[in-house]
Amino acid sequence: MKFFKKASTSSPPPREIHEEIPKKDLFQPIKQFFHFNRLEMKFLWWIFLASMFWSIYFISPLSKPKAIYVYGNRQVEVEMIREQAGIKKGKTIWGILSEHETIQQRLTKRNPKIKDASVTLSGLNTIQLTILENPAIGYYYEDGKYKELLADAQTIQTGEPTNKEGYPELVNFDEESRTQLANQLEKTSPSVIRMIRQIQYVDPEKKPLKLQIRMRDGMKVIGTLKDIGEKLNYYPSIYNELQMKSGTIDMEVGIFYTPDINAQ
Repeated sequence: MKFFKKASTSSPPPREIHEEIPKKDLFQPIKQFFHFNRLEMKFLWWIFLASMFWSIYFISPLSKPKAIYVYGNRQVEVEMIREQAGIKKGKTIWGILSEHETIQQRLTKRNPKIKDASVTLSGLNTIQLTILENPAIGYYYEDGKYKELLADAQTIQTGEPTNKEGYPELVNFDEESRTQLANQLEKTSPSVIRMIRQIQYVDPEKKPLKLQIRMRDGMKVIGTLKDIGEKLNYYPSIYNELQMKSGTIDMEVGIFYTPDINAQ
């Protein structure tokens, strides 16, 4: 007689199923809509950060200029340059820099003593205006008015010069000879021009081109309108070498010195 093992009616223990739940991609709907890959998403993310930074910068004090400094000017006052530049209060640094050509044109058109100008950023939030002047090289009195002769031969009306130590008085010059003089003094160092008290056109008819120049130290210089510009640059070294008190330096042909008899 065979005995059969009774089959177990109990069900096997349940098997544990480990299923990984995929991480939810917050950008998945955007990716699916626009079909962006991972590289493109990183690019968009950096654009977003840059936009945030730029927005914060524009509302911060760093976006406005802390100061506007002026360099290179000697005869034109700083406040006049700032006013004529037309930089409005509250304008951002990048707004100012984007208008650098407009600012340069404003300055050169509004002020004949400004030949050129540049606008640059110095440091984080300082604007620098660098000026190249078209300076006055002499003044004269004509038709009851004081006028200045500029380096480019322009003449502008002015009040009675208050800075006579800066450039010489011009005597007996007409429009043509003033232009010739401006062309010559363009070759002369500004420091030498400041040493001159007066330039006189001796006699345009009898002695054409002859100039008599009176220096602030008491010396006299004789020269001609055709080549005095470069020769005047030798004056400081000649004066220092001879240690003269007074006399005349003739620069018409070569360079000769004649002492003042009364000074001996």
